[in-house]
Amino acid sequence: MRETTIVSLMTRARLVQIMAALERNGATPIPSRSLHSFAFFANVLSPIWDLTPLDGSVLKEKSGPFYPALQREIDYLIGRSVLTVVSLKSMGHGEASFIEPSLRLSKANAQPVLEVVDALPDEQMTARFLDQLAAAFVEITPDERTDAATLDAAYSDPAVASGRIVDFAEWVEPTFGNPAWSTAQAFQQYMPSNMVLNRAEKLAMYMRLIKKRAANG
Repeated sequence: MRETTIVSLMTRARLVQIMAALERNGATPIPSRSLHSFAFFANVLSPIWDLTPLDGSVLKEKSGPFYPALQREIDYLIGRSVLTVVSLKSMGHGEASFIEPSLRLSKANAQPVLEVVDALPDEQMTARFLDQLAAAFVEITPDERTDAATLDAAYSDPAVASGRIVDFAEWVEPTFGNPAWSTAQAFQQYMPSNMVLNRAEKLAMYMRLIKKRAANG
């Protein structure tokens, strides 16, 4: 029970950090499925910044990544008025239909959480990473953000069938065992010999690649 509580608190804190970064970069209100996609990018790309992913694997679904634990925290924070439902939209058809909320952060109610999290040295680095990621994510057109994660190098790996686990940091190395990390590192070989890409540039270039793939369908 204690372990579950710790995991829940970590997920909750990361969710508030994510929403704060999206708010700062003008990416809210954000539909809940797009929020799951952003959370996936935050996990799969965090090794570029030498950060440990909060979740090192995810179930591969055609509709994109979905984290049940994250969704529970979304529902919890809506109930606590930390997240605000701006609108509701009917999605899907028939038995597969569902109501998707678009969310934004209640800054006043989130501030106490952010003050505690931001006081932790490691989380300050995480906040900077999330800001860089959000700035790149917002460049993807809104109607393509939900599915953008399905085009990620790890998620789209043809060796992993739909309904199986995409493992990029659970049992494999989060660097060399992570196709997204490997792709981001590969950009360096196309640079002039006197130019060394930093982690922010690698992240931006990777997300531009995702944006291009999403635009081309």
